Amino acid sequence: MADFNERKKAFKKGVDQDDARRRREESTIQIRKSKKEDRLSKRRVGGFANAGAGGAAVPAVMQGQEASLVPVSPSTPPGSAQAHPVTDPQMMARLQELPRFVAGVMSADPAQHLECTTHFRKLLSIERNPPIQQVIETGVVPRFVEFLNVDGNPPLQFEAAWALTNIASGTSDHTRVVIETGAVAIFVRLLSSPNDDVREQAVWALGNIAGDSPVCRNLVLEAGAMHPLLQQLTENSKLSMLRNATWTLSNFCRGKPQPNFDLVRPALPTLAQLIYSQDDDVLTDAC
Repeated sequence: MADFNERKKAFKKGVDQDDARRRREESTIQIRKSKKEDRLSKRRVGGFANAGAGGAAVPAVMQGQEASLVPVSPSTPPGSAQAHPVTDPQMMARLQELPRFVAGVMSADPAQHLECTTHFRKLLSIERNPPIQQVIETGVVPRFVEFLNVDGNPPLQFEAAWALTNIASGTSDHTRVVIETGAVAIFVRLLSSPNDDVREQAVWALGNIAGDSPVCRNLVLEAGAMHPLLQQLTENSKLSMLRNATWTLSNFCRGKPQPNFDLVRPALPTLAQLIYSQDDDVLTDAC
């Protein structure tokens, strides 16, 4: 028996089931954390496949990329369009048409408002290096914010919200322009819009703004965005809303210094439910 026990000690110990399960769980959590860090805190809305509010296009989820054009010279203000010269012939041609669409946005014709805002939205949805600064310098951003308040025209609200979402996906300076025009409080109000597409676009816009910095995150939270956002995270919500609202919620809760706990405390029960989601995107942002 003594010889048997000695030989038994010489065998390699098998993997304990509890230990193996624990290591798998730790590995899974680490993978989710890595994926979450890899996801941008801002996203630009692209894609035109489906019909949205009143026939407008519903965005397909796409990660945005900030403009990375090289300044012309050290003396050129970094925030100006001159600091980001456009060299693509097709883009140059589209930018030359901007005065016509600016005139339409600024006109008193509701039909022109929708057509021209849609044009700007498509321009801002370009995947690489959208001309965000050039659009800002046309002066249309305050007008887009005005369109957010046209409750009787959901397609116009949707297009304006989409355009502003993509502007907020750019640099911190671009996001600041959207904030300074008073868009945050209106987007918070639109979280209660009766139109599903307008409501979802407001969720996305607030996620981009909150994802810019802790200062912007706190501004959105202090505007009262948490409660109406949590109302979008129900078992009856469509998958795209669940994904976007969970991503926005993660931007409300992340960053250092950490947000005021009293402002994010209401999210705890919802997060406790989201971690059981079967959708990888929802799970990644909820954990």
